Amino acid sequence: MVQLYNLHPFGSQQVVPCKLEPERFCGGGPDALFVAAGSKVEAFAVAGQELCQPRCAFSTLGRVLRLVYSEAGDYLVAIEEKNQATFLRAYVNWRSKRTENSRVCIRMVGHNVEAPFRETFRDQMSIVEMPLSETPLCISCCPVKGDLLVGCTNKLVLFSLKYQIINEEFPVLDFERSLIIHIHNITPVEISFCVGYVAVMSDLEVLILKLESNPKNGESVHHHPYKPNSPVTQANDEGTSNETLQLESEDFVICQKPMELLGQNSEQSGVSVTLESTGLDDEKIKYFHVQHLLYRRFAPDISSYVLSDDIKLHSLQLLPIYQTDSLTSERKNLSQEKELLSLFCFFSLPHVGYLYLVVKSVELMSVYQYPEKSQQAVLTPQFLHVITSNNLQCFTVRCSAAAAREEDPYVDSTLKVRTALLRQCNLR
Repeated sequence: MVQLYNLHPFGSQQVVPCKLEPERFCGGGPDALFVAAGSKVEAFAVAGQELCQPRCAFSTLGRVLRLVYSEAGDYLVAIEEKNQATFLRAYVNWRSKRTENSRVCIRMVGHNVEAPFRETFRDQMSIVEMPLSETPLCISCCPVKGDLLVGCTNKLVLFSLKYQIINEEFPVLDFERSLIIHIHNITPVEISFCVGYVAVMSDLEVLILKLESNPKNGESVHHHPYKPNSPVTQANDEGTSNETLQLESEDFVICQKPMELLGQNSEQSGVSVTLESTGLDDEKIKYFHVQHLLYRRFAPDISSYVLSDDIKLHSLQLLPIYQTDSLTSERKNLSQEKELLSLFCFFSLPHVGYLYLVVKSVELMSVYQYPEKSQQAVLTPQFLHVITSNNLQCFTVRCSAAAAREEDPYVDSTLKVRTALLRQCNLR
């Protein structure tokens, strides 16, 4: 790892002319940037001759709390608040929104669009309502398939991306609630989802899971509604509540010690995970089994009774790297599944960041020490960009090199020379 002082790989800097003070923002693929302020979202072009020029603007149905863009499916999803209620909505076909007063179609998720109205969707932006039984806390989109994962207090809800085919030129994008992942003893603050890999982060904990489509040892996912009042769940809840009451009755502050569990050992973390299938029987991919890959817990600062921001985790990210022939895929082929070569997980404390490899084997690759308190970090295959209290820090990472070794174990020049010498000796 090398820290680059007073140097970054950016060629230029542009100012985005927002009409309102920005509250939320996210990238919109290689050519767009979304900026949200209150109940309004502005899209700006970030490629071509019209750099940082307004592209379109539209009003949301509530104040935007979270904003995420999915390049697979080309849609925008937001957690919104209105009248002290929280909603989850997806904004589809947003590129057709020419003016702020253009017509907009609002429909429920999974609703079958009637034939006479389908052609009108071609030139209209659609708002897809996604009702949930619990308040959505965080969201993440799969960069490969475009599926949407929503984090709630005690569960994660997976919406699979689907298309209603009108004709070959214009499919209508839709979603289906296909899976519920019930998670106890951890409240998600941030989540990340990529082709069956799920990363969940609370203030001081990180859990990485892998959803598998093949049953193991005859174990299958529950197809009946999950019952929180089952005997096992009640026993666990009673044990937890009794322990909590006992601790509360004594004047002590209980702090759990730091812990790192890799592979199968992470199942001993105390976090229970249960799958509940809610999709149709003809669904192409079903998840039957969950595999625990990593559990990491950090110790709070015992000098204060309140959890300080100085020890809270942030910037959870799963970074996929694909096969070489998949890296040059054109935009029209984004709907096709790419072959995953390596997957990395990054998360950070205010003064240190952690990078893990989570495919084939789970191992800690790098630890990054920041000279200043960090606010946010973004991982790319070549660099780690860290926004600190005063600067933009940049670190080199080994993601591309590790992925290259996965594809070609003899990528190092030393190994290649040694192999060539051995071949020459064999020929003699």
